[in-house]
Amino acid sequence: MWKVISSKMFWLYAVAVFAVLAIFSFAQIGARNSVELKQLPVAVVNASGDQQSKKIVSQLKDKFSDSDAQLKLINVKKESSLKQGFTDKKYYGALVIDKDFDKSLTSQQNYLKGLVIQSKTKDMPEQAIAANDQLKAQVQAAKSMTQTLPSQAKIRVIANQGMNSQASSVVTTALPKISNTLSDGMSQKMQGALKENNVTLSTAQWQVINDPIKVSTQIKNKLPNKSVSGMAPMLLVVLSWLSSLIASILLWREHKKHAENGRFSLSTINSQMVTGIVMSVVASLTIYFFAHTLFGVPVPDTGSFLLLLMFNIFIFYLLQTCILNWAGFAGWPILILIMLLSMGVVSYPKEMLSPFFLNGIYSWTPLRFAIDLFTNNLYISRSSATSATDYIVLSSIGVVALVLIYLSSLLKRKEK
Repeated sequence: MWKVISSKMFWLYAVAVFAVLAIFSFAQIGARNSVELKQLPVAVVNASGDQQSKKIVSQLKDKFSDSDAQLKLINVKKESSLKQGFTDKKYYGALVIDKDFDKSLTSQQNYLKGLVIQSKTKDMPEQAIAANDQLKAQVQAAKSMTQTLPSQAKIRVIANQGMNSQASSVVTTALPKISNTLSDGMSQKMQGALKENNVTLSTAQWQVINDPIKVSTQIKNKLPNKSVSGMAPMLLVVLSWLSSLIASILLWREHKKHAENGRFSLSTINSQMVTGIVMSVVASLTIYFFAHTLFGVPVPDTGSFLLLLMFNIFIFYLLQTCILNWAGFAGWPILILIMLLSMGVVSYPKEMLSPFFLNGIYSWTPLRFAIDLFTNNLYISRSSATSATDYIVLSSIGVVALVLIYLSSLLKRKEK
């Protein structure tokens, strides 16, 4: 027993265990513990554009002006621009002030003035009112102001759920809360004025005074049922990476048996490519069967989904085969490391990551581009603009890996 403990290999194993746990903790716990919600881009559309709504927008901007604020408010002139903004994933959500917002608030204020005037003059003799032209005009104006019950001013909160479910939850919680706080502030002022003047209200009147601003919530690019709470894109990328990893290692070992003079010949590498394509097709059909057919994950378009799976799996296969062809089995830990480091960051919006993990991991991991493609395919229709960038980046990675794979034919291998 003491012989083993005192040996160098035992302590090398201990160092290896420490290193693996340190990397895993750094990648999974460290990344998640450093997540901080700040500066999520949210559009603000002021369809009314009058004085009171402008004041509210100004108050909101002041509230989120700090660099550590949860949300970053972005002015958008027209609501019609939001659809494309959501498709291009510019905004996690939006706050839309209704075009009649200021009109509704003004009518509420006039209604309140009318109720106060009526309360003050209700016990006055009609003759006294008729004899005073100014008082008579006020009573007539009050009657006109209170003739119709005013409507609630409307604010809509829109969450771009398909972009990221976590960020969507923040938007649907934070924006209504802020809007309701504004409504409560206005309500308290009106109730104070009514109480001061002993004005009693009916149930219908009280509803408007108690909630002068009505806040409604809408969901765009809604996550379908059985979408694994919006985590389907990440899980599909994990399956794609693992399937290509298994295929690349098995095929590399098999082709290594046929390497002549310690080198992978061009014909051997050609075989790696052909068999890799076949494995990509098999893996794609397998993932589709289990994800969609067996577990019911919604797939809007089967053809494009399968092509996307094949594309990602083959790109990952090229990257992994490149590392194996150059570094041999010693390159396998690098592939595991890429996945471990990536999984700790790609499930979060980039705005939630600390600068260290954003620049140190998120900026270079290829898995984030693949997740973006699956997000577009499953949840966001007509997102060709953002998908084009992802395809270009992943294709470039694949081309570079392919070139290096063929250059590995010049490398004399030491493995037997």
